[in-house]
Amino acid sequence: MGADAGAGDGGKQAGGNTLDVNSSGDTTVNISESAVDVNTGQQNLPPLLEKPAPIKVTKVAAWLITISFILALIVVGKAYLVPIFMALVVWYLVNFLSEQFHRLPFFSRQIPEAVTLGLSLLFISLAIYFVGNAIVTTVQGFVEDSGKYIPKIDAQIVRVYAMIRPTTVAPTIAELELDRMFWSYSTEVLSTLTSFARGLLLVLLYVIFFLIEQGAFGKKMRALGLDLTQANRLSITLRHINSAMRTYLGVKTLTSLITAVLSWAVFMMVGVDYALFWGFLIFIFNFIPTVGSVVATFMPGFLALVQFDTLTPFLIIILGVSAIQVAVGNILEPRMMGDTLNISPLVVVMSLILWSMLWGILGMLLSVPITVAIIIICAQFPTTRNVAILLSRNGKINTVPPDLL
Repeated sequence: MGADAGAGDGGKQAGGNTLDVNSSGDTTVNISESAVDVNTGQQNLPPLLEKPAPIKVTKVAAWLITISFILALIVVGKAYLVPIFMALVVWYLVNFLSEQFHRLPFFSRQIPEAVTLGLSLLFISLAIYFVGNAIVTTVQGFVEDSGKYIPKIDAQIVRVYAMIRPTTVAPTIAELELDRMFWSYSTEVLSTLTSFARGLLLVLLYVIFFLIEQGAFGKKMRALGLDLTQANRLSITLRHINSAMRTYLGVKTLTSLITAVLSWAVFMMVGVDYALFWGFLIFIFNFIPTVGSVVATFMPGFLALVQFDTLTPFLIIILGVSAIQVAVGNILEPRMMGDTLNISPLVVVMSLILWSMLWGILGMLLSVPITVAIIIICAQFPTTRNVAILLSRNGKINTVPPDLL
C-alpha cells in the first residue's frame, strides 16, 4: 500500500531505496535497511549516488612528459636516428630478398642463409649505387640544359595570358625572377642528393652490423631469463613486427617497381625528356602515402607541358600514369598486402604530416612502417591496447593469445 502511494506521489523504488520528489521539486533519497551492510555497517549506495572514478592526474602527466621527451629526442637526434631507421628498412629488404632467393628453383634449401643474405645485400648495394649515379647525372644534365626550357616556358606563359587576360602583356621568367628560384632550388637538390649519397655509406654500415647481430639475437633473448609470459609476449610481438615489415616493404617495393616500369614505358612512348629519372622518382614517391603518387605524376606532366607545343603529351602522361597508379595501388597491391597494413586512412594522413614535419621527405617515406610498428607494439599491452584499436583500420588487432600467457 505504501509502495502504491509512493508511486502515485512521484516516488521511485530502486533496490529497496526510495527516491521521492515533493511538490517544491526537491529530491530526497530514503535509504532502506536493506541498503546497509549489517556486518560492516556501511551503506550500499545505489548506482545513482556512486561517484565516478577520479582521473589520475599523475598518470596523465607522466604520459605527456614521456611523449614530449620522445618527440624532443626525435627532433634533436634526427641526424643520428634517420640513418638507423633507413638501415632498418634496408635490413628488412635484405631479409625479404634472401627469402625470395631460397624460393627460386635453382637455389637449394641447403645453401647457408649467410650466403643469400650477402647476395641480397650486394644486390641492393649495387642497385643503390647505379641508380644514385644515374640520378646525379640526370639532375646535372637537367640543370645544364635548363636554358632551352626557358623560352618554352615563356611561350606557355604568353599562351595562358592570351586565354585568360588577352589585354595584358605576359611577363617573362626573368621578370618573375623564376630563373633565380630555379637555380637556387637546383643547387639545393644537388646538395641534398650529395649528402644523401654520403649518408648511404653509413646506412650500409649499419645494415652490416644488423646482419651480424641477427644471428645472435635469439641467444641473447634466451639469456635474458624472462618468465614464460614475458618471453611469449616479446617473441610474438617481434614476430608480428617482422612479418608486417617484411610484407609491407616487400610488396610495396614490388608494386612500386611495376608502377615505375610501366610509367617509364609511357614516358618513352610520349618522348618526354629524362624518362628514366621520372620513372625512378615515381618508384621512390610511391612509398609516400596519398600524396606521393600525385606529385610524382604531375612533375613529368609539367615537363611535357613545357617541352611540347600541344596538350596531347601532357594528357597522355597524366591519364596514363594515373591509370597505372590506380590499377596497381587499388587492385594489385591490396590483394598482395592482405591485412598487413591495418591502419586507418586518417591515421596514415596524420602520421604523414607529423613525420614530414619532424624528418622531412625521409619522414614521409618512413611514416607508414613506423606507424605499423607502433600499432603492433601497443596492441600487446592492456594499458595501450585502446591506442592500437583507435589507430587501426577496422578495430581488429593482433594480440598475444591468452593460452600463451
